[in-house]
Amino acid sequence: MRDCPEELDFISLFECIPLKKDQNESFLYDESTFIFTNEINRFEVKISPFYNSFSLSVTDLEEDEIFYYSLESITKIEIVNDNKESKAIRLFIDQGIDRFIMIMDLVFRPKFKVVLKEVLDS
Repeated sequence: MRDCPEELDFISLFECIPLKKDQNESFLYDESTFIFTNEINRFEVKISPFYNSFSLSVTDLEEDEIFYYSLESITKIEIVNDNKESKAIRLFIDQGIDRFIMIMDLVFRPKFKVVLKEVLDS
């Protein structure tokens, strides 16, 4: 992944300590799982910067799955909002097409929302 926030940035964003696959490995080379909730959803985010992978599982509080996405071609992650009222990130996804890039905005708070856009790569 070309550009990824630091582990502490994700801890601030998700307001939880990640579960790490290997406790002795740095965030950049490890797989970290962040599990957190808002008022109506439970989220499980897995990030592995070295392998360009990101997955998100969203369930309601009764554990019924609402959304699941697993991506293996993330080139960049940006934290868009990290405050009490709003929590959101932006994923840049390499489609292997020279002219276009896929951008996915994920809003966790106040209410879960996904926005997927294909844009011309400049």
